[in-house]
Amino acid sequence: MWLAAIEQLKEDGLEDMPVPDAFPDSGQFTDEFGYTYLGFSSGTDAAQGRWASGPAPDGRGEFRYDDNPRANAPEPVLPPGDPRLYGTNPGMAGSAVDTVTSKLT
Repeated sequence: MWLAAIEQLKEDGLEDMPVPDAFPDSGQFTDEFGYTYLGFSSGTDAAQGRWASGPAPDGRGEFRYDDNPRANAPEPVLPPGDPRLYGTNPGMAGSAVDTVTSKLT
């Protein structure tokens, strides 16, 4: 798929080979996703590109366009962010709320 996109960029005079070509194949993921363009944009203009249908330049697959991509893994449970990233220290805000509450009651 990437080779077809690169060919299109070259034809349009916009880009030369922008990525390394020595990525290892990853078995079933290559078979399932390696030649599938996932259309996340509104509209289907991307389906007209060389990368969305037809034979792959490597001769090992057939491109296809998926205009309804879905999650292929469960939603991750992320740990809380580092408190230093907050605009206000969460511990400091809690003690300020306690102080104001005690003054009002």
